[in-house]
Amino acid sequence: MLFLWTTTKLGKIWIDGDAIKLIISKRLPQEFYVQEVSFIGEKNLLNAYIAAPEDVDFDTKATLEERFGGIFNKSGIAVQLNWVNIAPQDNKKTTPVWMLPLFWAAAAAGITALFHMGIKGILWSIFSAVVGYGVAWILITDDGQRQIAALKEHFRR
Repeated sequence: MLFLWTTTKLGKIWIDGDAIKLIISKRLPQEFYVQEVSFIGEKNLLNAYIAAPEDVDFDTKATLEERFGGIFNKSGIAVQLNWVNIAPQDNKKTTPVWMLPLFWAAAAAGITALFHMGIKGILWSIFSAVVGYGVAWILITDDGQRQIAALKEHFRR
């Protein structure tokens, strides 16, 4: 998303919100992440909404506010960090897999598949899932496209 910063006689100056989000997220500790950024051009104010674990101390937050203020103040942009607490069950980095509803959904589906399809049916399902994933990976991702290009080049020789 682009934010209008100011208008000069030479034209408008825009700020890329995704780039700002990337700048901030690369400088955050691992357990933090940027949820959203917004910019108020009339006030030269950048608002960043940062999700942090509930047990983060005030000193860490103050240090981060100072760090980002120093980065953006050089451009004449004031920074306001808004802190959002991550509920323990929503923090993917600290939540064990068995505490996630998706795990239990997959477990229930697996048990149901075992009773209805048997081992042979499950193995065929897993095989088709792996093949489908592989074909999609090759056709969709940049790495897959590079592999295809390398294979074509190999056969041309």
